[in-house]
Amino acid sequence: MSSFKRIIFLGSSSFAVPSLKALIESEQFKPLAVVTQPDRPGGRNLQPKPTPVKLLALEHDVNILQPEDINSAESIELISALKPDLLITVAYGQKLKKAVREAAVFGAINLHPSLLPELRGAAPIPFALWQGMVQTGLTIFKLSSRMDAGPVFYKKPLFIFPNENATDLTARLAYIGSMCLLQFLQEGSEQPREPVEQDESKATYCRKLEKEDLIINWDNTAREIQNQIRALALNPGAYTICIGRQLKIMEADVIDKTGNLPPGSIVSVLKNLGFTVRTADKQLLVRSVQPAGKQIMSAWSYNLGARLASGERMGNDEH
Repeated sequence: MSSFKRIIFLGSSSFAVPSLKALIESEQFKPLAVVTQPDRPGGRNLQPKPTPVKLLALEHDVNILQPEDINSAESIELISALKPDLLITVAYGQKLKKAVREAAVFGAINLHPSLLPELRGAAPIPFALWQGMVQTGLTIFKLSSRMDAGPVFYKKPLFIFPNENATDLTARLAYIGSMCLLQFLQEGSEQPREPVEQDESKATYCRKLEKEDLIINWDNTAREIQNQIRALALNPGAYTICIGRQLKIMEADVIDKTGNLPPGSIVSVLKNLGFTVRTADKQLLVRSVQPAGKQIMSAWSYNLGARLASGERMGNDEH
């Protein structure tokens, strides 16, 4: 790669916003156009909602394209007409087929929040946390026909903080990723960088999150449940049933105690801290929760209204 004067940015979610912002503010790499997902119904009134990327593009008067199908003949024609040097994708949401990728002189690159070939797929950040990984990172690679399998230009390893949740880690990776992307473009404009093929023998995969993933199983170990809570906080949130109603748990610590009560039982209520729940091996100190229809609150505040007692059972089989 040598010079990226004409860039098209493809992105949709909030993860892509810092990258687009960095490109716009750089002037040198300000995109010719932004491609983002069409407005979708959202909120209580199900009114069409623009993507976070579209909102930022509107602020800066960047040309916006919102094709239902990026790979349609019409989309390819629109992109080709702009004569791009490079397509940059960050959390866009559609796969780019060969004809789209080849519409740009240097093809298409992607910023991915894992150290490829580790955690290829839709949800690398939640699954890094769920698996209890202590390190993840960012990868810039060339898009190819197979998902997240193209040759790699750039990698940045990053530690995961002990109690970091998916919301915090996503924001941190999004910001650092935007700086990495800018650095990569600046270096690539001055001196071409040759990509390195991924080691297929080391490839791991992560799927999309399913509704069943949100349910806490108290027969799992305390560490497994804590990792699940971190992986799903703050949204969509891991939940259990408490006093007949859904209760999302947003933050919890592993406590090195056991007890004679069965898994899912409330063991104790700790003033100003929260409450502990028995798991398969230890206890979990629940610190922050979100009751159905309410805001996130401390577990102690929740207890003041719920009046929890030792021995009460949590979980979907409590009745």
